[in-house]
Amino acid sequence: VVEGLHEYNVLTYAVNRDQELYDLIVRKATNIMNTHIGSLMLFDEKMMKLKIVASCGLPAKVVKSSSLKSGEGIAGKVFQSRQPIFCEDIEFDERFKRKSRVKYSSKSFVAVPLKVKGRVVGVLNVNNRKSRQPFTAEGMKILTLIADEAAMTIENRRLLRRVEKAYMDTIATLAKMLDERMPSTRGHSKRVAELSSELAKRMGLPEERIQLIKRAALIHDIGKIGIQDNVLLKPRALNAVERKIIQSHPRIGSEIVDRVEFFNIFVPIIAFHHEWFNGEGYPMGLSGPQIPLGARIVAVCDAWDAMISERAYRDPLTKPEAVAELIRASGTQFDPEVVKEFLKMIKKKPRQKPAKSLYE
Repeated sequence: VVEGLHEYNVLTYAVNRDQELYDLIVRKATNIMNTHIGSLMLFDEKMMKLKIVASCGLPAKVVKSSSLKSGEGIAGKVFQSRQPIFCEDIEFDERFKRKSRVKYSSKSFVAVPLKVKGRVVGVLNVNNRKSRQPFTAEGMKILTLIADEAAMTIENRRLLRRVEKAYMDTIATLAKMLDERMPSTRGHSKRVAELSSELAKRMGLPEERIQLIKRAALIHDIGKIGIQDNVLLKPRALNAVERKIIQSHPRIGSEIVDRVEFFNIFVPIIAFHHEWFNGEGYPMGLSGPQIPLGARIVAVCDAWDAMISERAYRDPLTKPEAVAELIRASGTQFDPEVVKEFLKMIKKKPRQKPAKSLYE
């Protein structure tokens, strides 16, 4: 039991998705308690009811239809009283609400609350022991330990989601600021972000890195808010001096995000998305694998969107022309492997409507 609890504690922090966590909680509870049946119910604040979010050994119909108000049924009473309930004979206990009487090989039942800082967020239920023996007081204590750990992990996930929402709202605000500063390029960052995440997924990157690349791509040009209008918004091709000024935007952007704790993970992509594969890019002249893969991915997607978008000083390139340009620059400006995967990706994509832009 002790080993099982330790393994459970480690695994609850290792899973990435909420449903995986819920399933793990029920799986470990039923394994440690040696039961055929288990369920995790969380309180839905909108519906004001407990709902099963994960289960083991219950028919899908029961899972889908089960919802309890506070004080209703055993789980509802556990939620309301904030105390565990131990039931000796599940088949004849009127507190257990169900439409049909099901025969159980074991008649005892334990339900414990999931509590966080005195607040109940759900109920963990187990019954039908494989040994056919009733639960003991020690069993209730073990299930309570599992529930306490589960409650803490679930609550931490909820807090993290709130932080992530604020974090994503900030990214969206920064992207909007850039669009407002340069209305002629509105949507460029979003398109680059979508292309970059799709390409990263195609290249087999894990979901966490895909999301990082997508979010960094949304603000890859954020440094341009530090470029003066007469250069940034110039309706003609830039001269050598102006190009030098515009080339400072990766440095400015990386300095902006580096000051924010949750954003500094984007620095490598923002700082190096204009580096060239052959070392002739800017700002540092990195080459090949020295350039972070995320930056190499964004570089190709950024260039593609720029090429097929309208400029005040030129028409957009056609798709075949843009493809030819990527092939020409493969191995010099761009990572050839990234280009190869990108071309496969866009082969069946419909030609998008050209976006107007005053700068590149």
